[in-house]
Amino acid sequence: MPLRFPVRRFIQSTEKTQTPSTRFGSVQWVLARPLYRFHVIDLAQVPAKNRPQALQLELSQWTPYSNSGYYVGWNGPQALVWAWDAEKVGAAIAGQNLKPARVDVLPESLLQIPLHSGPCVARCIEGFEGQLWRSGKLQNSRWWPQAPTAQDWLLFQRDAGLPPDEQRNEPPAARGGELTETRWLSATGQADSALMGEQMAYAALALLLLAPTFWYGSQWIKMQAAAEHLAQQRQQMQSEAAPIAQARSQALNDQLRSSALSKLSPYPGQLSLMAKLAQTLPQDKSIVKDWDFQSGQLKFTLSSVADISATAVISLLQQAGPFRDVKALPGRDPKSVTFQMEVARVAASAP
Repeated sequence: MPLRFPVRRFIQSTEKTQTPSTRFGSVQWVLARPLYRFHVIDLAQVPAKNRPQALQLELSQWTPYSNSGYYVGWNGPQALVWAWDAEKVGAAIAGQNLKPARVDVLPESLLQIPLHSGPCVARCIEGFEGQLWRSGKLQNSRWWPQAPTAQDWLLFQRDAGLPPDEQRNEPPAARGGELTETRWLSATGQADSALMGEQMAYAALALLLLAPTFWYGSQWIKMQAAAEHLAQQRQQMQSEAAPIAQARSQALNDQLRSSALSKLSPYPGQLSLMAKLAQTLPQDKSIVKDWDFQSGQLKFTLSSVADISATAVISLLQQAGPFRDVKALPGRDPKSVTFQMEVARVAASAP
């Protein structure tokens, strides 16, 4: 039977913190899904040696909280990032009389059983999470307080970039939300080796207990020296990180301004509407003229060298996603048809 260090697992949710029954072992602090956000940063265009520095710049632009804590795992050139409110989590940890430096903070998703590939709905400690997996790694995530509706599921698949032929109209049954003992992704991007490390440490501890007292004392002195060295390194890193913190503050201000501007218009941008229209319309020599978009109402004229089937175009637009109540306006020229429709508002949901 393999040896394993005991783990004290605390689970923090939005309303309370579940405490473990055991009083000994390494401390694992698990965050329920509403308490963090997930983001994938692709650094494939950056040389491998420069990716850690590039990641810090990306994090200064994407930071969902004024003081964010992070868990970062690497999947090749991709950085899988979980972020949480460091002040809120730190206060909860302090409320349990724990030292934050000795607490391993883990998002709930890291302890769920991973899938190899494909979308799924996972039952969480609170609510439900839509997930998209590729090669055993999480690529997209969205949380709902209740089981997702068909519309929620369709929007999640579109946001995740699934091709239309892979999308499903109804969400699948939610899979179990039980938590495993080890995480499926470590900070090096490999499978979590904590279990092997625990076994080796346990065996080393047994040898230490059998070793002479003076040898144990010498190891303790070395550990103290290493701790002082790490404290000096930490102080130096904090000093070097000051410019990054300043950049993060600027990024937060920019994000607030961007959010305020985006709320002024609840509709998709016209460039995205044009792109969606280009993907939807038949790939022939037809062209779009007389574009007019105001207050959610879109009207444009489609011209072609051949007769246009208004019924076929209306059917394609109705299935495209953002277009509603599509109709063709009366006209005499079958080669030039004007269409009018409503544009759906951008759906608001938890990230």
